[in-house]
Amino acid sequence: MPPCDEWLSIALAYRSTVYDYCQLALRPTLDQAAAERMGEILQQAKAEPLLSLLIDEADGLVERLQPCLCQQHLQQQQQRLRLAIDAFWVEELLATCRPQANTNV
Repeated sequence: MPPCDEWLSIALAYRSTVYDYCQLALRPTLDQAAAERMGEILQQAKAEPLLSLLIDEADGLVERLQPCLCQQHLQQQQQRLRLAIDAFWVEELLATCRPQANTNV
């Protein structure tokens, strides 16, 4: 297990990513570029447990910063985000699955 100073250094390295995440999460809507960036951050968090923990904490902070948003609006935003992330994921999956052009013709 890394010493405390090492954990702190690792956590600080995620500072800009968590900041980006908070900025995006506080927006009332996400354009395509913002949705793609959010998807990148969430994909990275899936692979990196410390970032995932920091994102979970950021979600709590975002929730406290947006107390005036009604539950319905939050659910709509979450659904839009899910759709954008799913679309991004499908595009990436299709890009990796497309057959290479046959060069032996």
